[in-house]
Amino acid sequence: MADRSHRGTRQRACWRTFAIASVAIAFYLAVARGLTTERGVNMATEPGPADTHLHQTEPPKIAFEPTDWDLAPVAAVYIATLVLLVISCLVLIVAYPSALPDVSRALHINPPGPRLQVNSEADLQRFRTEEEQQLNGYYWIDKQKGIVHIPIDTAMQNLARTGIDGFPKAQQ
Repeated sequence: MADRSHRGTRQRACWRTFAIASVAIAFYLAVARGLTTERGVNMATEPGPADTHLHQTEPPKIAFEPTDWDLAPVAAVYIATLVLLVISCLVLIVAYPSALPDVSRALHINPPGPRLQVNSEADLQRFRTEEEQQLNGYYWIDKQKGIVHIPIDTAMQNLARTGIDGFPKAQQ
């Protein structure tokens, strides 16, 4: 049953496509016919470059070339092209209703929740206390090698007193 209704839908879509294509072709032919004539006069019967000796004695009566295209046929071709593009998109949508949609943009991985600071003042105080202990405290860096961390003030005084190898000594 479902197969028959699908076939009927496809037949209707084909007839619809045929009708739309027929209208588009008729419109195109009407526009193309309009390009070959200008203001109801066939362009083939107008005098060409070989007949210029007939009109040399008369001054020109108009300030533009009579062989220029009218704007109407150009606009009609432009509009016909846009209509054809829109109709072709609609025909494709009707002809292929079960086509796959674009890639799914659904989020498959949930990001972790925000890590909010509940008490920012206490967190800042704890951070500063840890930094102060690291800068101003004594602790072992490597006990086996005998490397000890000393407070930064003491390290600067020792460095000023003894100097760095390869650098000039401080003047006292």
